[in-house]
Formats: sequence, structure tokens, C-alpha cells
Amino acid sequence: MSPSFQGKRVLIFQQRGWGMRVGHFLAKKLQTEGAALAAVVFKNSALRFHTRQTEVKYQFLISHDQIMENPKAYLGNDRYTLAEICDDLGIDSIWPYVQSLRHHVRSYADKYYYGYKQQETDEEIIDYVMACYKLVKWVFAQFKPDVILLPNMVTILHIFFDIYGKKHGVLTLRPIESRIRGVGILTSGFNIDSGRFFERFFELQGGAQSANFEKAKKYFAESTKRLITPLHSDQKHRTLIKKIREHLSPWRQAINYYFTEDPNRSRRFPVMVDSRSPKYILRDYFTHMKNLRFTKNYPYANLSKIDKYLYFALQFEPEETIDVMAPRFNNQLETLRQVAMSAPGDYTVVAKDHPLMIGRRSPSYLEKIARTPNVKLVSPWTPSEEVMRRADLVVSIAGTTAAEAAFLRVPAIQLGNFGITKLFPNVFPHNDFTTLSVKMKEALGTDLNTPEYDQTLINYIAAAYDVGSDADYVGLWIGKTTEKMEDLWRLYKTELEYVFAQKN
Repeated sequence: MSPSFQGKRVLIFQQRGWGMRVGHFLAKKLQTEGAALAAVVFKNSALRFHTRQTEVKYQFLISHDQIMENPKAYLGNDRYTLAEICDDLGIDSIWPYVQSLRHHVRSYADKYYYGYKQQETDEEIIDYVMACYKLVKWVFAQFKPDVILLPNMVTILHIFFDIYGKKHGVLTLRPIESRIRGVGILTSGFNIDSGRFFERFFELQGGAQSANFEKAKKYFAESTKRLITPLHSDQKHRTLIKKIREHLSPWRQAINYYFTEDPNRSRRFPVMVDSRSPKYILRDYFTHMKNLRFTKNYPYANLSKIDKYLYFALQFEPEETIDVMAPRFNNQLETLRQVAMSAPGDYTVVAKDHPLMIGRRSPSYLEKIARTPNVKLVSPWTPSEEVMRRADLVVSIAGTTAAEAAFLRVPAIQLGNFGITKLFPNVFPHNDFTTLSVKMKEALGTDLNTPEYDQTLINYIAAAYDVGSDADYVGLWIGKTTEKMEDLWRLYKTELEYVFAQKN
């Protein structure tokens, strides 16, 4: 029997630790199956690994970091107008996608955790955008990929590859947690809005049967009683030893800065969250401690004394779901103000910060939230389920809150273009502030206690079980486990076979 992917051309984004763990494993498997490989590599440490390894032969390895360091050198004499780029990609403007470039449009040197002043001039940003476009065109001309594998889609380069690929019949595949605990799926599109999972869901919506219906019904019943959170969202108890290590870590990092080579240090962006001098390491540590003390001692609103409210969950930032899938709503203070202005009747808005932003938000940021008219800021340590169960409506910027609210039968307004949560029967996508009050009234007046609602959720769960895997993708990515690599490969192989069959 000939290899499954003989002659197929696979482009892999070998990024950071993912590229050295999961990506390298997938490349070995694909090579064994006969695929030709090429890679775009993020971070010099990853480039060093993939250059020195001898198990996988790539037709070429392209260093993204070298291009980002000096886009003018990569461009050479090539120049493109933004109009040319937009016309070729079929988009109206590049600037919403520029929001994904956190090192360009924000400044980590200015402030912990990121300042909101752009670090690069518009002209420098445009140089990098042109370089990304040139790279996309070159890869498609020289390598002609049949499929593109990525761990995520967090920058404009990912977005350009996705848009250009789709235009030429080449899909991007990236893994995500399905929002069903322990089940990972592969999806396509930088808005996570297509792929085999979506097709399976709509098949079930159309009346197809699933061998996983009973399993899905059990999950649905359990989730409506007690919310089942994603596998790696559980807040674990921090032991005294772990707390001590956390406090010693910045001092160890500061010492190592002088005695350990860091291949990822950038001349163009000398201060980044994962590459900082001792000055910024210690700045971040003391600022975090100061912010944490303020957060712990702040006089939050008492949730039990708030009557009718809408729930607005702030997102971690900068982050993919808001900068890529909801760039027009990534100013969360302004978005919250608009939501509060739109709250109908006697409703107020309850806001709660993301758990991972505790200590990262400045006191002034929290004060601005708390002193926004018609907004009540509650403690970030308040369980989200407790807030959602008492809410009449959830407003979410492309986050998982809307999906969790589905199992509590709470309607949700979703701002942004996050495709997968649009499948949930409680979600009302809406991107226009001028008519947000009308949409809120519509959502509040919708009956979610119907057999059709229940069946849609069961179909969603069953579709995840039908095409997904329990390989614990996040655990494999962060190196927490290696046990289910073969399960992950089976997920990829099945999906790739389906993609290639569809192309043929």
C-alpha cells in the first residue's frame, strides 16, 4: 500500500514550542506518509531546532523573525500599494488585520501589561505588511501547498495565508478546543468558521444520525446542572512551594539574562513579554504585585444586591479572539461603555475581569470600568457560573462565555466574528452599536426552553464527539503530556484525508 499522502505538499507553521513538540511530530508523520514539506518558522530558537534536526527534510525553512526584523531587506526592490494587496486578497482594508500585530500597534516597553500607543510608525507597519504579502505570494508560487497547518492564527501573516489560500482552494487547518470538555477539533478560517466539524454539525441539524447521541445527551444533562468548563480552565490551588517559586522566578530570570544566551532577543523589538532585560523583568514583577494588591482590596459591587443585569465578561488582552476575530471591539473600555448605554429598561451591566488578567490590569483601568455609568464591577474571583446564572443576558466579545451560557439557557449577544460560537442556539451575533438595544430586547424575549434548542446543543456536542479527539491538545502543546500524540495524529490524518478527498 502506497503512503496516504504521497505527492501532497504540506506547509507547516512551526511556531515556538509547538513547532518543536507537536509540529515536529506531525512533520515526521507526514513525511512517512509521503508528503513534501516546507515550513515558516517563528522564533530563532525554533529555527535552530528545525535547522539542526535530521529526522525531517524540508524543501525550505523560512524564518519569520528575520523578515520581521528587517522587512525592507526582505522586500528588496519589490513594492506593493495597499490597494494592490487589498484587491488581490479581496479585502477592503488591511488596517483591521493590523490590530493583530501586538508588537507594532502596542508597546510593552511603555507599560506593563502592554501600553496602548503604537510602537512602530505607520510606514514601518506598512513595510511589514508588504513583506508578509510578498512571502505569501512567493510560497504559493514556489511550493504550491495543498494544505497549510498552523497552531493558531494570531498575526496578519496567518490571516494573509488563510485568505490567499482560500482564494486558491487551499485550506488552513488549526486545532482548537471544541468548547466540549476534553474534545479537540480541527477548523479552518481565521475566524474559526469552517471545517469538517461545521459540516458535521449541519448534517445533524438536517436530520442525520450520530452514534454519539446518547453520550451527547448525557453531557448536555450534566452541563445544565453544573457547568462543565474547558479542560485547562480549571483554577488549581497554588501550594506554598509554588508561590515561593513564582516570587523567586523574576530574580532568576534577571540573573540568567546576563549568563544565558537568548536567541530570541530582537533588535527591532528589544522589549517583549518573552524577551526582557532585568529592568523590565523587575518592573513587571513589582507592578504586578502592586496591581494585585489593588485588585484584592478594591470595593467591588455586591452581586447579590444587583437586581436585573446583563453580564459582560472582559477578555484577556492582547489576544487572538479580540485582535483577530473582533478587532473593532478590542478597546474593551469603549465596548463596555457602548454596551452599558444600550442596556434596555431597568437593566444594568455587571462586568467581571478575566482571571488571567488579575494583576495585569492597572488600578486606573479598573477604576475606569467601575466608574462607567450603568456598570457594576464585581470581583474577578467570583465564579463565572454564579454571575451567569443570575444574568438575563450575556454580552461577549468573541469569547467562550457565550458558549458556556448556552448550557445555562442564558441568551448571549456576540460581538465580533468568532465562527464556532455562532452555532450555539443561545447566541445572537451582532456588530452594530446603533441597534444593539433592539438586538438585546430580541434576545431577552426569545424562549430558550424548547425541544429545538435542546436538540441543537445535543447536535453540537455529538458533532464534536463524531469528528474530534480527546488527545488533550493543549496539554501536548505546553509539554504537560506526551501520552496522546498518536491520538492527535489520527485526528490530523483523518481530517487531511477528508480535505484531500474534497479537493479531488
